Amino acid sequence: MSLSAYLDDVRGLVLDEIQALVPTGRFRPVLYDLMLDYPMRESKMLRPALCIAACAGLGGRIESVLRTAAVLELYHNAFLVHDDIEDGSELRRGKPTLHRAHGIPVAINVGDAMLALALRPLLDNMKELGLGTAIQVMEHVARMAKESAEGQALELAWVRDNDWTHDDNAYLHMVWKKTGWYTFMTPVLIGATVAGLDRRRAAHLRRFASLLGMGFQIQDDVLNLVGDADAYGKEIAGDLHEGKHTLILVHALKRCSAADRARAVEILGLPREQKTDADVAWLLDLTHVTGAIDSAAEVARTAALSAARILAEATYLPASAHRGFLEALVEYVVVRDR
Repeated sequence: MSLSAYLDDVRGLVLDEIQALVPTGRFRPVLYDLMLDYPMRESKMLRPALCIAACAGLGGRIESVLRTAAVLELYHNAFLVHDDIEDGSELRRGKPTLHRAHGIPVAINVGDAMLALALRPLLDNMKELGLGTAIQVMEHVARMAKESAEGQALELAWVRDNDWTHDDNAYLHMVWKKTGWYTFMTPVLIGATVAGLDRRRAAHLRRFASLLGMGFQIQDDVLNLVGDADAYGKEIAGDLHEGKHTLILVHALKRCSAADRARAVEILGLPREQKTDADVAWLLDLTHVTGAIDSAAEVARTAALSAARILAEATYLPASAHRGFLEALVEYVVVRDR
């Protein structure tokens, strides 16, 4: 089964589950229909796919993990709604962001409601999985939420202070916390937990997921500057408009002249509405002439290949369509264009 076919199958299952979780009634038009907006847009549903692949690949039942996989997608979309507000993003999956379409107060409430709605299915796991496993799953989700919020806080502080003194390791630590836990490590750990994998092997899979997450995020930063707008689904060069901290900019500022660095930092510190198209074009050119895009892409590739080596060691994960998905995902991180 191809990567896209596997993701499509998971998407169908998870959308059905999310729609079953969303209440009906008089609040539907003002809340729950809006809650379905982001999930119903075209997306990969990578997090639930990782969760299901880990569980089923290790011999667990898809039915046992499906509702929790849907919870991860709810968390993801709640984080996106809030991130889009914090970053001032204009597009999400090729359409206007929720706060652009409906206003910031409404969008914040929709994101909050998604997080609230995610609690009940986790409690229901006590009946489906047993108390011990359900508590372990909730512990994974609790750590995911904490790590992601701390990583986001770190990045927001850098943006607020226009602080560009950090190096590669500081950036990678931020990505490990902000993206790695909720996009890769937690889905894999939940799938492994539901399947009954022992702690030692689960830690091994976590290392695989951590490296894959690092590569995925850096490649996403690359695509933000060089990707095709229609395929990428987000605003091209949006990271430069928003002054977001990426490994590409860390490398570019390290390699450019003192004068160019001073100009770049000044532009990056401007609010989005004060940056001109010429400012952003100059920053984009700086990332090209310094070779920063290529060097960041190589870091992503190295991380993905390290993940592949760890997965190759996972003899406890037998050959199946689910393992095949994980293997294909490694290759996708290296060659992805959207």
